[in-house]
Amino acid sequence: MRTRLICAAVCLLASVSPASAWIEAPMSFGEVIRQSQTICLMTVTKVDKQNNLIIYQKTADLKGKHPQDTIKHNIGRGGLRPGEWQEIMNWAEVGKTAVFFHNGSASETFFGASWYQAYPNGEWWGMSHGEPFLLRSFAGKVDKCAQAVRDIEAGKEIVVSCMVDGDKEALHKKTAKVQRVKASNKLLEYNPKRDFVGWGGEDIRRVAGMPGFDKLAALGKTDADAQAISVVDFDGDGKPDVCLAGANKVALLQNNGDGFGEVSLPGLVGGSRAAVWADYNADGKPDLLLATATGPKLYTNLGKGLFRDDTKVMPALETPVSAAAWGDFDGDGMPDVLLATAFDGLKLFRNIRTVPKTAPPPPPTFGPWHAVGPFRKMPDGKENFETAFSPEDEKTLPDFAKVHKGKRDMECKWTKQEFADGAVGSLAPFGANCAVYLHREIGAPAARDLPVTFGTGGSLTVWLNGEKIHSEKVERQAAADQSRVTLKLKAGKNQLLVKTCHGSGENGFAFNGGTASGPSTEPAFADATAAWGLGADGLCGSHRGDTLSVADFDGDGKPDVLFGAATGVLVLNRSGKFECRTDSGIAYKPGKIGPALCDFDGDGSVDVFVPQPTGSKLFRNLGGGKFEDATARAGDLVKLSAHAVGAAWGDFDNDGKPDLVVACLRGPNRYFRNAGNGSFEDRTDAVGLSQKVFNSQAAALADLNSDGRLDLILNNEGQDSVALFAAVPAEPAKATAVTVQVPGGSGKVTVTGADGKPVASAELFGGDGRGGQTAVPRFVLPPGTYKLAVRGTDGSTREKPIAVASSPMSVKPD
Repeated sequence: MRTRLICAAVCLLASVSPASAWIEAPMSFGEVIRQSQTICLMTVTKVDKQNNLIIYQKTADLKGKHPQDTIKHNIGRGGLRPGEWQEIMNWAEVGKTAVFFHNGSASETFFGASWYQAYPNGEWWGMSHGEPFLLRSFAGKVDKCAQAVRDIEAGKEIVVSCMVDGDKEALHKKTAKVQRVKASNKLLEYNPKRDFVGWGGEDIRRVAGMPGFDKLAALGKTDADAQAISVVDFDGDGKPDVCLAGANKVALLQNNGDGFGEVSLPGLVGGSRAAVWADYNADGKPDLLLATATGPKLYTNLGKGLFRDDTKVMPALETPVSAAAWGDFDGDGMPDVLLATAFDGLKLFRNIRTVPKTAPPPPPTFGPWHAVGPFRKMPDGKENFETAFSPEDEKTLPDFAKVHKGKRDMECKWTKQEFADGAVGSLAPFGANCAVYLHREIGAPAARDLPVTFGTGGSLTVWLNGEKIHSEKVERQAAADQSRVTLKLKAGKNQLLVKTCHGSGENGFAFNGGTASGPSTEPAFADATAAWGLGADGLCGSHRGDTLSVADFDGDGKPDVLFGAATGVLVLNRSGKFECRTDSGIAYKPGKIGPALCDFDGDGSVDVFVPQPTGSKLFRNLGGGKFEDATARAGDLVKLSAHAVGAAWGDFDNDGKPDLVVACLRGPNRYFRNAGNGSFEDRTDAVGLSQKVFNSQAAALADLNSDGRLDLILNNEGQDSVALFAAVPAEPAKATAVTVQVPGGSGKVTVTGADGKPVASAELFGGDGRGGQTAVPRFVLPPGTYKLAVRGTDGSTREKPIAVASSPMSVKPD
């Protein structure tokens, strides 16, 4: 289909070589999508191996609406090289899936192993040749290809796997090196040098020689000066996602179950010293705060892996920020921002949004889209925008059976369309230089205002319940979130009618009903630095530090701060001001290390492990902001002499006690099993971490695949970061993993048994480790009945009884 999508390949028989080669220009994946009028996912329903026939059933439209539900391919025995058709027929089995790209004439089919081109011939499509050079555009799994199309159509910038250009024979043989590159509907020029992200694919693969782990996923590099890991379900699908931060790059990795797909942050250049999450606007989705060299950056989570730069809702601050953390310091239920700066000391931005007093209204329900067209004003079509065509006679509720007179007097009927919210759907089948009408019914349980956005390949007019509410005459290329409109819905059924008049470029349409974009204009934070005694002339004003660990260290219910400066400064929250606890008992050498927080002994107070280049330390919380050095009584932990820089707590062996993984440079990472009574056993060799030097700067533990076992994520220096998936033990577990989804991402969770006595507790930290956090509390409990209590930072408490059986479970308190 390289002339009009990637037209037929040019075949050249080189006289100096016995092999034939194709000469054709490589294309970015975004350009392949742009040139396709329709793209669909299809499943093999029948295979005739004798006659080389494959019959597919369309299962989902990814771009536009492909007119065929049954797609028949005659593979024949053709191709430009021997073996092309055999590869396709060897792959073809009932139930397998492929992605079909069609530009109106030629087509390309990606079936996982490679691509092939086909042309229409009546009801059948005839394969002309294989197209392995399209592996330079995309090479990976079919489901990832389909998701990549959806994401790019939704306006996202993502990362895809593809093969390296250069050695054409290696592309034919599928042995070319695999790389990961950025892809979007704006990156149309093929430029792997500009778009390069890392080497290798992102699939989860088996790993040998590590008894504690059976699978590994490469997560790409954060380049030099790797820093932090945050684990949070940012897309709301129930699976923990991963954020890797380094001084030169921030990578958001969406957990797709069988791999990780990278999504981008709009406008971010460079990296961050911290990446921490909290729901600052109380919409139920975690938002991202970064500490960058040009100041703090705040990204509002719009859902579905989309983010918006809303840094302007914070007070302006254009000085380098070395650390960032969240904390509801004033106890109003809304998270505030704490920053460590290079020149202005600690800065506190108080969240001035108010907690909603009532529950948000139930979400609206959206009916299917219907469209009718094309319409054109004679003689030249220049007045389509001003002309009221016949569908406007029925603005309140169209008669879908009615036949309209369209362009050149053709008969037009309403047809059902499958447009995905937030993605650009193609209107190309309606033609060019015309008007098209679209209708959708929206149900509202109660009257409400609903901000939505539209995207059109030309002018836009919108009616709601027969009233014109928006009109703009524009010339543009269709993209998501171009025009923001507020729909004032009445209770019950609402009729939305849209008219779009095609201008230049491709004819398309997008609608986003609930994640309306466009930067916020109202301030969400106010500078409270001076009021709380901070700043260049205030508390810690002369200190320079690179970590902020936020937790309730003194047990009074208010978040405090451990600042990675001087010898470690414990800053206590005194309800409206901060004060330093000079006799806290915590003392260590800060700088490029990150304390890790956990109640390791189960007494309900937060303890602190501090990695050090030599002689790491464990501080046990005595209460009231006092700590003791418990390293000498910590068993094998006192023998740790590795160059430790980061650490993560988590119950890796599922025995109910949190264990410790230590991230090390120039040597293997270490695993210490919590033996109880403050003692730890070095089980590094037993789980296989001694088999490989990852050169890790940060570590995190989270159950990435929902199997009830904690997996290990490592942010590595100078090599790919990785996720190591825990192996299933030979003996069944005697206890069950329970994760708790805490709305808002802040507070303390306590578990009590049937006798009413506390069993376990966990606090959600606003900053932990080297500028990251793990935002999902997890407990390992024997089967039985329990009660969860979540204490909010505003003093409120929510409770929920749970019955724990043998299967891992996730719980969300009421």
